[in-house]
Amino acid sequence: MTGRHAHLGSPSLNRLVLDYLIHRIVSGDIVTSDQLGIDSRMRRQLIDLRAADLGRLAGLRGCVRVSVDVQALARMLDHLAQERRQQGAVEELVRRDAPNAMLLALFQLTSREVTVLRQALGLPGSPGRTRQATEEEELRIWSALRDLRMDSEALRPEDWLALHDETGIPLRILWSAVTNLRDDETRRRATS
Repeated sequence: MTGRHAHLGSPSLNRLVLDYLIHRIVSGDIVTSDQLGIDSRMRRQLIDLRAADLGRLAGLRGCVRVSVDVQALARMLDHLAQERRQQGAVEELVRRDAPNAMLLALFQLTSREVTVLRQALGLPGSPGRTRQATEEEELRIWSALRDLRMDSEALRPEDWLALHDETGIPLRILWSAVTNLRDDETRRRATS
């Protein structure tokens, strides 16, 4: 491994690369071979190779090197893991009957996308209009927000799930109650 790149080479990997290159040339993709510095004479030679010649060429060390940018790969893997966590959070919220408005606010999912996801997860359709939280439920919500040290203005998907677990209140009612709290606080700040 040199620096941030790991160089790989083996006869079977070399063969795959050479087969791919020949396929691209035969398909008319000259750009790929040009980018690799392969001129028209070499292209003709590659196309004319017999299977045995190709096997010998693949077995030679040094003509093909595959490089992996380890730092770039690490960033891509981290990004993929983040996307998986987000998808997992979306699916968990949908399973727990999160309202469309919550999913739109958190993930920019349209109601159509939510419907498709609910169907893919084998869930029934949306239950319709949500009732308001009772006074007792509101007290449990505010108490849980305080106990969990959550800012009602900046709840993340995992916060909503934790709040649901802590209170036992359906996400639809939680969303409505917390949204109303935010609106009330915004109005109070605007008038003071």
